[in-house]
Amino acid sequence: MKLKRVEKTCCVDETGARVAFHLCCADCRREMSQEERARLMDLGTAPDGCSAGIITAPARGPLAPFREGYWHDTDSGGEWRHVPYRSGCPGQVRDIFDTMTDQATRRGGDVPFTAAQVGAGRDYRALHERVQSAGVKCSRVFDVQTDGQGDTDFMVAYMRDTERLDMFHEAIGDGVAKDTKRKVPALEGSVRIGDVQLRQIGRRLITVRRLVDGVCIGERALSDVLEAHSWRATGKNRKALQEALCAALGRMQGI
Repeated sequence: MKLKRVEKTCCVDETGARVAFHLCCADCRREMSQEERARLMDLGTAPDGCSAGIITAPARGPLAPFREGYWHDTDSGGEWRHVPYRSGCPGQVRDIFDTMTDQATRRGGDVPFTAAQVGAGRDYRALHERVQSAGVKCSRVFDVQTDGQGDTDFMVAYMRDTERLDMFHEAIGDGVAKDTKRKVPALEGSVRIGDVQLRQIGRRLITVRRLVDGVCIGERALSDVLEAHSWRATGKNRKALQEALCAALGRMQGI
């Protein structure tokens, strides 16, 4: 948490010198604690448009309104209609897709992903986490009914989700999202930071699988994926990754 600098006469030490932050007296600490509590409560409060029945929960993180919908056929082709709610819509925890959408709209651009593409990415992340949690002691994530008497079979559910995850990987493919276009070896020489000698590394190839996993599973923005592979986060590079990501999410729909 970043501490705010304030000008107060009480913010001095025993020698009379001004301290860096206002933590010198009980009043300052109480004020700082109240501000932090208000920030956390605001973070955990559901946004406008969500149901009033959603309780405030700071540990849950920020929410985004979630509107269910359906495709309605019309004479002109069809349209997407949202399901009406009497007392507000439900909410879902904000993820990287919400963050990137906010960033794009703040810059005056269009929404970068369609609802179907976002749904495919979230389904892929949920399925990946489900398969990775297999075998955890006391976990009932793979408990499913396999007959009319309520018996469960772990392997049936695990094999089913593993096969579906393989279908996602096949749809993602082994393509390249960002190629170096030429072999970029490690740069000559090294750089010293303090007592540590670090070797400079050139740009690395970004495959579509790394891109999709980095965004959907790792919750990384496109700029973070570029920087992790030693690329500059320029508009041109982000656009190339966005096009590759949208194409991959399009192939993942319906799995």
